[in-house]
Amino acid sequence: MAVASAEAAVLHRLVHAAPGPPLADTLPRHRRPGRIGGAFGRFDPAVVAALAESLGTRSQILREAGVVADDDGCRIGAEPIRDHEAWRGLVSGALRWPEVDGAFAVAACLAPDRLVLARDAIGERSLYYAVVPGGVVFASTIHAILATGLVPRTVNVPALASYLSYAYVPGEQTMVRGVNKLLPGEIVEFAEGARTRSFHWSLPSEPAGDPSAAEEARLRGVLRAALEEAVRRRLPPSGERVGAFLSGGLDSSLVAALARRLHDGPVSTYSVSFGPGYANELPFSSLVARHCATDHRVVELSPSVVLHHMDDAIGLLSDPIGDPLTVPNALLFREAAAEVAVVLNGEGGDPCFGGPKNLPMLLAELLGDGENGDGEDGHARARSYLRAHQKCYDDLPAMLEDDVRTALADAPLERQLAPHFDDPRFRRFVTRLMALNVVFKGAHHILPKVDSVSAPFGVRARSPLFDRGIVETAFAIPPQLKLRGSVEKYLLKEAVRDVLPAAIIERPKSGMLVPVEAWFQGPLQSQARERILDGLGRSGLFKLDYLERLLSGRLGGARPRRGAKIWLLVTLESWLRTVLRGR
Repeated sequence: MAVASAEAAVLHRLVHAAPGPPLADTLPRHRRPGRIGGAFGRFDPAVVAALAESLGTRSQILREAGVVADDDGCRIGAEPIRDHEAWRGLVSGALRWPEVDGAFAVAACLAPDRLVLARDAIGERSLYYAVVPGGVVFASTIHAILATGLVPRTVNVPALASYLSYAYVPGEQTMVRGVNKLLPGEIVEFAEGARTRSFHWSLPSEPAGDPSAAEEARLRGVLRAALEEAVRRRLPPSGERVGAFLSGGLDSSLVAALARRLHDGPVSTYSVSFGPGYANELPFSSLVARHCATDHRVVELSPSVVLHHMDDAIGLLSDPIGDPLTVPNALLFREAAAEVAVVLNGEGGDPCFGGPKNLPMLLAELLGDGENGDGEDGHARARSYLRAHQKCYDDLPAMLEDDVRTALADAPLERQLAPHFDDPRFRRFVTRLMALNVVFKGAHHILPKVDSVSAPFGVRARSPLFDRGIVETAFAIPPQLKLRGSVEKYLLKEAVRDVLPAAIIERPKSGMLVPVEAWFQGPLQSQARERILDGLGRSGLFKLDYLERLLSGRLGGARPRRGAKIWLLVTLESWLRTVLRGR
């Protein structure tokens, strides 16, 4: 009854999103600092000009013996890193990268023949580079590297297979052949014609032993203190309005609740709806908004609005991300940008604290389907992990053209996963899964997506649950306190039980459901056929017969997940057209 009452209390704040100009054409503000880029070596000045133009307003181009940084909230201990002078002192003296906390992508030219690139520990900022004739070009976006004309606009086939299996591209590779990305916590140095790679941070080892009741209580207090500090550090100045995306799930709700407790300025919360007739979590998000006394907005998105902004939202991504929430996220940032400069979110709770996405793999392990010894190649666990994403891993032989499959023979997806499943730092299988989810999905899907679709609006998107201190605290918590029987995120729930309604703590995870299955059987069906058959069908990558069977619902299988697969391919077609080909 309380949930229904809360929903009614916010209906007057419903916002019907309307089709508008291309996203970020009209900026209410500019985010500082801007994106970074540079050309290290012998290049025509036109290369640098192309980088700057592509990176846009307030771009920072590295000059000789200089440093550029796309950063947010960085510090060493309690001392903030406020400007380029501070970064210059950091990178030119005794390098202290392991002590730097916060979001950053940094490039420094320390000598005429020495370039250093670095990315923050968790992957909140991105940095890409390509070794080309004449030297190295680097930038915050793949768009800028392509704009130089120094890298052919060619699909990287192994990355294509990764995208179709994960819905994102994990690891060093990108979808553009010849362009690499820094991994989280990585330092890449170019000197005297050679490249060296090192890491300034990695996930901590799993604790040994089973926790006592006293240890559980201690860890609960440590976690609560870390959560409050992570949220406090990401709040805007005193008195300034802060925004928070609110789905009604545990993670976004606890961030909004702590922001309300810790901030002395107004708090605006934003939820998304896809209109009458579609499942939503509005009763729960409305309950939290009322509980926290926030200024709440429910942004309703129709399929026509999502379609109208699909290409310009997908065009913001350096690598394609086949998440149906990409366009809704961009439109929520558009709405929020009119009111706030900082938007908090609940991303990170599932990877760090044991969300439901681990359960299919745990069941496979329990039933013996994921044992490494099962099968001749020892990759059964890797196959189970890839299948758990429920995308197109098992469809690859049927969907890809023969010459594309041949090109994949020397780079099987399973091989990339083997070191993670054999990592000696993690004794328990559930901890290995969580580590994979942080370094794969967190760093190559969630955080790049949030940064890419927020930056054009001048909004600082901040993810407290991906704070480095939170990640380190999470990995110091034994897995028994994350997943206790069938209770997911057990210790996280206990740490915030006093700040949230019981209905939020006790409800099962459901996730924000984008109704792609219904859309592709109705209002978006013709667009899907056009984009997939006329676009991807002529790309030379996919078998036309597979595409036809997918679109007509003839793939078969117990859970064909037709809508998710169509969205994956529609996103790819849009990215190939708007980013790779630049149309």
